[in-house]
Amino acid sequence: MAIQERGRARFRRAGLGAKIIAWFLIPTAVILAAVGVLAFTAAQRATEELALARTQDRTLLLANQLSAALTAFRQPLGQHALGPQPLTPQAQQAALEAAWPVGTLAAFDAGVLVLDRDGTVTAAVPARYDLIGASLPELLPAGGAPANEDLGFSGLLLDRVAGLDVMALSRAIEDMPGQVLGAVVGLFRVEPTATRTSELYRAIWELYIGRREVAYLVDSQGRIVFHPDAFLMGTAVADRLPVERALAGQTGAMRTQDLDGREVVAGYTPVPRTSWALITEDSWADVQSTSLPYLRFIVALLALGVVIPILTVTFGVRRMMQPLGRLTQAAGRIAAGDFSQDIEARSGDELEVLAGQFNTMAAELRASYATLEQRVADRTQELATLNAVAAVVSRSLALDEIMEAALAQTMEALQIEAGAAFQLENETLHLVAHRGLSGAFAAEVRTLPLDLSAAGQAVAAAEPVVRAVDEYPDSILKGLLREEGLATVISVPLAAKGQMLGALDLVTHQARVLTGEERSLLAAIGQQVGLAVVNARLYEEAEASAAAEERNRLARDLHDAVSQTLFTASLIADVVPQLWEHDPNEARRQLEMLRRLTRGAQAEMRTLLMELRPAALLEANFGELIGQLGRAATGRAEIDLALDVSEIPELPPDVKVALYRIAQEALNNVVKHSGAARVTVSLFVMDGAVELHICDNGRGFEMTGVPAGHFGLSTMRERAEGIGAMMELRSAPGAGTCVSAVWRVDTTQEAVE
Repeated sequence: MAIQERGRARFRRAGLGAKIIAWFLIPTAVILAAVGVLAFTAAQRATEELALARTQDRTLLLANQLSAALTAFRQPLGQHALGPQPLTPQAQQAALEAAWPVGTLAAFDAGVLVLDRDGTVTAAVPARYDLIGASLPELLPAGGAPANEDLGFSGLLLDRVAGLDVMALSRAIEDMPGQVLGAVVGLFRVEPTATRTSELYRAIWELYIGRREVAYLVDSQGRIVFHPDAFLMGTAVADRLPVERALAGQTGAMRTQDLDGREVVAGYTPVPRTSWALITEDSWADVQSTSLPYLRFIVALLALGVVIPILTVTFGVRRMMQPLGRLTQAAGRIAAGDFSQDIEARSGDELEVLAGQFNTMAAELRASYATLEQRVADRTQELATLNAVAAVVSRSLALDEIMEAALAQTMEALQIEAGAAFQLENETLHLVAHRGLSGAFAAEVRTLPLDLSAAGQAVAAAEPVVRAVDEYPDSILKGLLREEGLATVISVPLAAKGQMLGALDLVTHQARVLTGEERSLLAAIGQQVGLAVVNARLYEEAEASAAAEERNRLARDLHDAVSQTLFTASLIADVVPQLWEHDPNEARRQLEMLRRLTRGAQAEMRTLLMELRPAALLEANFGELIGQLGRAATGRAEIDLALDVSEIPELPPDVKVALYRIAQEALNNVVKHSGAARVTVSLFVMDGAVELHICDNGRGFEMTGVPAGHFGLSTMRERAEGIGAMMELRSAPGAGTCVSAVWRVDTTQEAVE
């Protein structure tokens, strides 16, 4: 206690400049640190979301490429699976030996088997007489013949065929009427050395080479079929969550740990037309490293935010003092609306303190008016940036950028050489972006009637449409397409919530037919781009409305609060010189009054500036906000303020705003109606509840005779009910008034649940 008392005494004896610097630096450093932590956390979350989306897309694309590559291994087996009549076992054996190991079946490095409809081996290469007659029914295609969409690949067969570890590719043997007679089974070796010699693994490696992430395949039992580390082949990983989800038919991405315990971003998806699943893993440390420059930038900003204010305040304190005569003149001009006043005073007494407060207030007023437009624009840009980071499909809220990015991504995904993006308005298509088309062609199709293009058909069908240029009716558009050398138009409708918004037209110089997967992909792209277009339109409408509303509110608050206080300060400053000659004590009292008014105006100005940025209101310490409200309100009247503010836990945003507005309304009532000489503001936590009490010693009133909407009581009660808080009002004539609001954490959480 003695040490604390000595510290307080030294602070009281310190110079005014040191006190101003300390009062300014500490809250500034706290706020900047909070802003830095929140900004970095938001950047990390955005990085994780983007990494998960990118990993999912890459994994799905690689799975589709792998499925396409595996399809090529079915064709050689097909040549031995179809025929005009069934072959004898001897003919089957001869046919196999003619095509293996050199020939159409050379890709199957572990050999080829022929099974009858019961799964009995009737022929095999290399010639294994111990296998002839062996029963291997598990190698038959499921249901007798593979489904049209299933390639027929098995999982790992460990020590099942002639003592070898293999994988099998089965294709049903059918006669011409389509009756299943058995199956031709190609076998691939599964061992570390086979990953460099097997045709199957060579095809998989060709897709994997050049990728930064680790990718591996598992069979339906969760055993590794392929891994860059060949010695992990055959390892059971079915208990890993990405593998479990992929084998359940799910596609996605998540943060998890790899087989070595390192944190990774894992993508998972089933491999189309197989019972396998594909897992990709990208090091989370590599993904996270992209945010390190942002962290350094935040640290630099925090350093500047502390150093620059210190230097500015230190320099400003030395030049804040002005003589009383110039103070009177400058105060009158400011009251008239001229905020370009600065006062020099080097008297070393109370006048010097007053001049410093006056200059600080004037500087804040100038900054408010000078930067109002810029701050509104900056706020709008921040909202646009946050929306762009949060968007999954689009990376901008500008309509042309959304359409340009969507067109480029779609063309790249489908390997299409040209295309155009149109926006639909009043049954007319308007060109927004194009790629791979000549300028002359783009100028001619700047606007198109909906019924003349493939986009009209796509919009009507609400699904992607493929249309050959030769099928177009004779028109100017058909001639333009032919002059451009185009053969096919693929039109993708852009829709959201049942509303058609436009179309993406993809054009090719050669005839093009879409697969079912490509149609599904284009339909999904159309839905996602449609949502982004709707968001962009809503944003443009909201931007203009928000700017106008913010300007109007600031103008009202400045007129109602700060201007009135400054006018009173001007009147006091006019009479102080005369009072000083006749009654110095009264003049000092008036100077104290003038100091109170200017401090109150300064607090009001800070409150207005903070409310210009709602995010700043939520980030600020709630106890400091309540104290600032009290100083701003009591500064306008001769009311003593007693603050009893304790440390409270971080409040939810809606609770913080509601309690702040209740305190603001109650303090305004004290100033306007109570006639009090003292007001006490208390904020503390008791028994798991946050309690706010605002009590004055004013005239009070009879509670039964006050209308419900008087003194803003209904508004305060509605705010309290909105957050599940309890509000109580106590007053009696001559006994003052007390407003209390009590918010319990557990009550609000139960209401939310």
